[in-house]
Amino acid sequence: MTETLRWRDHPIKLTFSRRKSIAIHVHEGAIEIRAPKHTDVAYAKAFLQSKDAWLRKTLHAQQQRQKDRIDYSRANTIPFMGINVRLIRQQSERTNQWQLTQDGLLLTSSDFEDANLTFTLLSDFYQKQARFWLTKKTLEIAKQAQLEHKLTDIRLRKTKTKWGHCTAQGRIQYNWLIMMAPESVIDYLVCHEVSHLAVLNHSAAFWQQVEVLHSNYRADKLWLADNGHLLTLDSL
Repeated sequence: MTETLRWRDHPIKLTFSRRKSIAIHVHEGAIEIRAPKHTDVAYAKAFLQSKDAWLRKTLHAQQQRQKDRIDYSRANTIPFMGINVRLIRQQSERTNQWQLTQDGLLLTSSDFEDANLTFTLLSDFYQKQARFWLTKKTLEIAKQAQLEHKLTDIRLRKTKTKWGHCTAQGRIQYNWLIMMAPESVIDYLVCHEVSHLAVLNHSAAFWQQVEVLHSNYRADKLWLADNGHLLTLDSL
């Protein structure tokens, strides 16, 4: 069940579910309050008002981050595993495809004015690279950690809030946009998720396992927290 509240001319989605506590979430300017079933709407409104200063600060920070994002449909380079790869555009009426060459990433398209075509080609490039590199790195790290017997599957998905996820059944999922990050950050993410094969929570034992696999994890974790919002192909 949902309702709509208002805060400073912003529509606020109020969602009721079987959760135990009330919380507020902000993503790309969209605000949502998630509350336990039977929460009084007046209480939800009061909770919203109590978060006024935090909401203004959070929305301002997200707006600033939005300004930092790059429109890759018009860019001359793209980030790939720590390297700025040159984009080479070649007009063709017959095909839309990409090819990684010594000179850069060659995009062949029938219409470079159509940003969606460029995004489609770049998305396909990153997904195929992610399928190869993340699979390779995950299998290698899992073997190194002697956890390969617990790994059941590796999946890719473009998610909004998570870079990786590991289930109790041993299935690891990655956001393929991580391929836009430096390789050390990619390695940190792989080590993070592989470590969950041994420890599903984020306890001290978990972080000790991560450090064994990736001694520089603190710096790479911080890089991802500070720069993750830039790893996107969404149109501006």
